[in-house]
Amino acid sequence: MRAKSRGNYIVIDAESVQTFLIKPKMSNAPNGEAARNGFYDDKPLLELYVKASGIDSRRIGADLFCQEFWMELYALYEVGVVRVEVKTVKVNSEAFKKNFLGAQPPIMVESSKGVTYSDNREIEGRIFHLAKEFNVSLFEKDLTVEKTIQNLYRNFKVFLQAKVGHDRQLRQVTTIQELPTPVLLTYNKLIEQLTAVNNLLAERKSRYLAGDTMTEYDCELMPRLHHVKIVGQLLLGFEIPSELTHLWNYILTAYRTAAFIESCPADQDVLHHYKEQLKLQTNQRETLQTPTKSFGIPQNVLDEIRRLGLN
Repeated sequence: MRAKSRGNYIVIDAESVQTFLIKPKMSNAPNGEAARNGFYDDKPLLELYVKASGIDSRRIGADLFCQEFWMELYALYEVGVVRVEVKTVKVNSEAFKKNFLGAQPPIMVESSKGVTYSDNREIEGRIFHLAKEFNVSLFEKDLTVEKTIQNLYRNFKVFLQAKVGHDRQLRQVTTIQELPTPVLLTYNKLIEQLTAVNNLLAERKSRYLAGDTMTEYDCELMPRLHHVKIVGQLLLGFEIPSELTHLWNYILTAYRTAAFIESCPADQDVLHHYKEQLKLQTNQRETLQTPTKSFGIPQNVLDEIRRLGLN
């Protein structure tokens, strides 16, 4: 990877990274017509550098903040505010460490302003100001939503570490019914959090957490719920309870939201991400698998969603 300074931002040789250009959907109005008429040509270009997959550097990795910002930028793109390029980088390479001076993805570059945003608060701040400037309702505050979702992922990580530690001692994946009391308490806390989100969605009767359009809260929660689902199934022997119908309907909404679909890593990369964190061995079969993205939900849950007329 070769990089050089230009002002106070960094320019990376395009051949050294994998680029995912968010392209206008030619078939969808107004974006399709706008693209044909060169509508996006004068919009600011934001380059988002995200962590590459630990399996294949050509694929996007499973870093949650990277996906969160990607979704927010996609929301701005969809209404014609910005152009966006997403580029994967190998964070453990010596070239990356040298050229980015210790910064870690996500990193955002706005070359027209000569600025690199290397801190999450800086990235969020720039996206926030763009949303406000162009009246995009991406950052409408909702304290009830904020309070309901704020500890869900933290509780998932506590359960994850507790159960993996227990299973490691027994050298097998145990069922929830077999868990000792201390580990079961962490599971129950996670279920409480998932139930709270389910109840909020049932009360709101809206497509997204704060209404019928995606906001920052959805960009935060959707990737985390997907990780809970995938890691639960593939590593923990855990399923999100089927009776949480409104929560499952929300997950289904994520799987129908372009911003989520475009930014979502493969199942194998999600699993690899957590195995690395937990220092678990990755078998070769997993790394050689064709990448898949599990965007399905259980049939009995889907039947209940349809019966209730939720989606």
